[in-house]
Amino acid sequence: MSKSSGTNQRTMLPGTSRTTIVAPNQVVLANDLAKMNFKTISVRGRFGKLLGKLYIPFYIMIYGSRFHGKSTVALLFADELVKQHGHKVLYVANEEGAKGTMQEKIIRLGINSPIGIIEEYNSKLFSNYDVVFIDSTQTTEISHEQFLELKKGFPNTSFVIINQANRDGTSKGGTKWEHLVDAIMHIENKRATMEKNRFPGGSSEIVKIF
Repeated sequence: MSKSSGTNQRTMLPGTSRTTIVAPNQVVLANDLAKMNFKTISVRGRFGKLLGKLYIPFYIMIYGSRFHGKSTVALLFADELVKQHGHKVLYVANEEGAKGTMQEKIIRLGINSPIGIIEEYNSKLFSNYDVVFIDSTQTTEISHEQFLELKKGFPNTSFVIINQANRDGTSKGGTKWEHLVDAIMHIENKRATMEKNRFPGGSSEIVKIF
């Protein structure tokens, strides 16, 4: 009998492996951890080249200076998650909302996926979604502590946070955000570079997104 503490098994569809979910405050023995199955997804195309194989749930930060395309990149990534994996995605568009400028952007990018778009930040909705995009952490005024609570409160939900940049190009909010996510994607002139990536198979190359 396993001596691990704090794991439970979520039943998957026939033909798939069982996925282990480990609570943050529980102990797992290293030899048991080595045998566990964790759900992954592979994203094809430009985002797959950048990110590699994603473990579910994943936590990603996208940041960049004004007018360099960080929100556009986030929407395109959301579109790929829906089209490739059928994920239910909520996009908190706190900077633009579901208004004319967002409509123009969606039409221009050719996005036709059922991405949920809402202006107001409301964490009560998050449990209904596989992935939640928060654009941005500055306008929603979400703190590091609140983000940690989101990760604990919604253990099956992945989060993608969009951060604004300082004048020197660094991400706003300090270095603490860097330790709360699995990967950091920097956007500059419509191109993306991974500054941090815990996922296997990713690339550090500069990739043109749009």
